[in-house]
Amino acid sequence: MDVSKLTLSGQKNLKDISNGKKIYENFMEMTKDPIKHNEEFLLKLLEDNKDTVYGKKYDFANIKSIKEFQSKVPVTEYDDYIEYILPMAMNGTSELITAYNVDHYCKSSGTLGNPKKIPFSVNAQESMQDCTNSYLKALVADKIGLNWIDSKTMSLIELSIETLESGATYGAISAKFMLQFKDYIKELFTSPFEAFFPENDTNTRYLHARFGLMEKNVGMVQCAFYNFFLEILRYIESDWELLVNDIEKGTIHETIKMSNKVRESLMEKIEPEPNRAAELREIFKEGFDNHIVKKIWPSLAILAGTGTGGFASYAKKIKEKYTGDDVKFLYTGLNASEGNFSVPYDLETQDSIFMPNNVFYEFRPVESEDLTSLLTLDQLKVGEEYEIIITNISGFYRYRMQDIIRISGMFNNMPKMEFLYRLNQTVNLAGEKTTEIVLRNTLNRTEKEFNFDLIEFSMYPDSDCSPPTYKFLIEALNIPEGVKKEDIRQFIQDDLSSSNPSFGDKIKKGILGEIELDYLFEETYLLYRDMMIMKGTSSAQLKPPRVIVNESQRKFFFALIDNEL
Repeated sequence: MDVSKLTLSGQKNLKDISNGKKIYENFMEMTKDPIKHNEEFLLKLLEDNKDTVYGKKYDFANIKSIKEFQSKVPVTEYDDYIEYILPMAMNGTSELITAYNVDHYCKSSGTLGNPKKIPFSVNAQESMQDCTNSYLKALVADKIGLNWIDSKTMSLIELSIETLESGATYGAISAKFMLQFKDYIKELFTSPFEAFFPENDTNTRYLHARFGLMEKNVGMVQCAFYNFFLEILRYIESDWELLVNDIEKGTIHETIKMSNKVRESLMEKIEPEPNRAAELREIFKEGFDNHIVKKIWPSLAILAGTGTGGFASYAKKIKEKYTGDDVKFLYTGLNASEGNFSVPYDLETQDSIFMPNNVFYEFRPVESEDLTSLLTLDQLKVGEEYEIIITNISGFYRYRMQDIIRISGMFNNMPKMEFLYRLNQTVNLAGEKTTEIVLRNTLNRTEKEFNFDLIEFSMYPDSDCSPPTYKFLIEALNIPEGVKKEDIRQFIQDDLSSSNPSFGDKIKKGILGEIELDYLFEETYLLYRDMMIMKGTSSAQLKPPRVIVNESQRKFFFALIDNEL
């Protein structure tokens, strides 16, 4: 391949693949003896951090085995680190919980909506870039070759970032990474800077869709969660005439919300493209039911992002209607504000494998409340479910992630995992313990039973009414004429009772009340998304609230109930 003939995007992709190949090969080798590499990682981490305040408190210097680590260091949650994080973030105080340089804090919403500051060391940033960029591209190249590399990426993220008193940055880590490419965004990505770092009230769906459609040579779509790509496709389907007309004339329609400053900046970046507009118009006139994505972007090879767990239904809808099997899905593993915890080992597989040289892992079987006898990578059983507990390279030790996973199989000697749900999304009004995955599966079966398009749902566990009650809110399109809300409500209750017999038993005994169901106005979840981004939440961390856990969420969604349906 003649590198000199590649575009800047192609050259960057090729460089990333070259760097990632070594990481990929090394990682495959580690799958043969993961616990050996995981223990080596832990002991080096403890040695590096033995002189920190936390390291001295728990005698890191004299810990020489996993067993000693587990006996000396307590299991922790975020509140255990607040006394350290505040002086780190505000004053730049070092050597408290980590010896590594921390110049960034991830913004993550707490249970009550109070933003957390999650330390993210420079070491962790390098690791994340290796795993989310170089490794993934090397994996793709290994599986499908290099035909896609000389193309742009449609990156569907919206970010914000600020600077703390200490000089460290605060926001999504992807915002810090994106700023590295600020001068080259036009050459690497389809969307403009104004879409990645939007001002309030900017219609970012329009920007991602319009600039994405302008570019025919797109090889990869990246999104934090698959639901946003589905939103963009639905937006194109409903508003394609406006989008194509603007592309044809080099205009931005007056109804598209944005400030005059943003509009002026964008107008400098566009010009009339009548040929591309004509091409798109012919494609869209044929309809959207026959895997239209490859007609729009013939070079598109990969859709990368989170499409598992609560986002699996979005992946299914995208594949069934818009992409078919011609675009390969790359499910990017378990990621959080605390770091990367698993990576894919193949395309089109929803499970992933652990990273023994980046994180030390422990596991609590879900049927046990015992935190004194946690398991390690070599002790997991296929088919079992566990809470994952991590020690990372940013100062968190034996930290409860609140994530539940299932071991789905083995890759060499490495357990394969699939994410199931978060503990704080488990409903327990009367001892019934209904998980988010049970709620999600029930609503997916409801959608199929009544043949409507479920956009999203939320459930409010109302403990103030007597008896306590599950109150479901759904946003749905194309509900068939003649289908009554009561029929849907009863199906949800019956299916949930079957899936969780404890719930059904408590309904029969009157310990829990009959469930309630209301419809939400169309685009409620888009409005919620826009509101949260306006408040500074990164789209990379923004998930639909399947279980309403705080008062601000409750007020928002209950104010948007459509009482006429």
